[in-house]
Amino acid sequence: MSAGREPCLLCGASQWSPMPDPGPQSMASDWRVVKEPLARRACETCGLVRRWAGRGAGQDLYLSGYGLYAHPPGDPRERARQQHYADWIAGAVDASPAQVLDVGCGNGSLLLALASRWPRARFLGCDPSADSVAQGAQPGLRLWQGTAADLPADAVSDLVVSVNVIEHTHDPLSFLRALRRALGSGGTLVLICPDGGRPGLELLFADHVYSFAPEHLSILCARAGLDVVRTQRAPQALGAFQMVVARAAATDAVPAAFVAVDAGGRAEYLAAWRDLDHRLLERMAAPAVCFGAGEAAGLLRGYAPRTWDLVRACTIDGPASGRFGDLPVVGLDTVGSAETVLVGVRPLDQARLADRLRARFTAVVTWYDLLPGGDGGW
Repeated sequence: MSAGREPCLLCGASQWSPMPDPGPQSMASDWRVVKEPLARRACETCGLVRRWAGRGAGQDLYLSGYGLYAHPPGDPRERARQQHYADWIAGAVDASPAQVLDVGCGNGSLLLALASRWPRARFLGCDPSADSVAQGAQPGLRLWQGTAADLPADAVSDLVVSVNVIEHTHDPLSFLRALRRALGSGGTLVLICPDGGRPGLELLFADHVYSFAPEHLSILCARAGLDVVRTQRAPQALGAFQMVVARAAATDAVPAAFVAVDAGGRAEYLAAWRDLDHRLLERMAAPAVCFGAGEAAGLLRGYAPRTWDLVRACTIDGPASGRFGDLPVVGLDTVGSAETVLVGVRPLDQARLADRLRARFTAVVTWYDLLPGGDGGW
């Protein structure tokens, strides 16, 4: 069966509409460039968005060389972000757990943040990336290379968390059923993933197989035998994410009604990224320095390559060293006031940051206004 005719895992329809490709290459979630387009399609019946089957960064992406968490826990920015996640999770759980399982644990940094809330609990985690798991080996954490499909019997826990994993899976229903089996009696599942109902950067990652709106997750959870207790949107500090809190149901069920999700806004968002390189070039002057050396800068490198060719270095606040891809990361105090500074942070923060940079630099280039909604849903 051709990729474009596969039945939708939610509604069974087999009519898919192609979505705009931002370019001939794409970017994975660990910021590496993938030499093929995103090739996303939207189900014409329910609005579920997915990459074509057989395309994109496959599961082997995580087995070797996956760099997102291939470092020891403790990076200040990562620690702060995991503390936000831990606060959000702890606020959604009714009782202190005795054992916590994190499926897709990376280097264990989220488990360490949760341990500060529940110091008496046991903490377990698995991840397909051996490079990441090896970085998290320390007292108080039991981590191993693995996935939801091969959880050991003693991993059954009264709190199971999985953060930003389900969108990477090729069989999300089987994934949720495995998480249900990992729930102890009366246990709670906390599932977090990008909110695919709002156009945003989650559409841009090559290894995001599916883009789930809240309505899509509700159907999947019911089919996996999970009763949804509550759903929440993430606090602003985290961005456009959603949480589902669920418990094991007595029987599998399918919701009687379904509201289709309009994919039009997401197509418009991808089209804006397709045009971003051309529109940014109209604002740029060479040489330029990119303020930022993280996710947003990586997206510019992947989807605005001609603009990125004009960037000679990246810069950040505070001490600077090392490299971002092929470019050096230099101190802000080494950048001349007459140089062009390209703001390479998430669109939501660009206007505020640009005001500060313009007090020092003559030419400061932003691009938040080139994406739908002014902040790119990000």
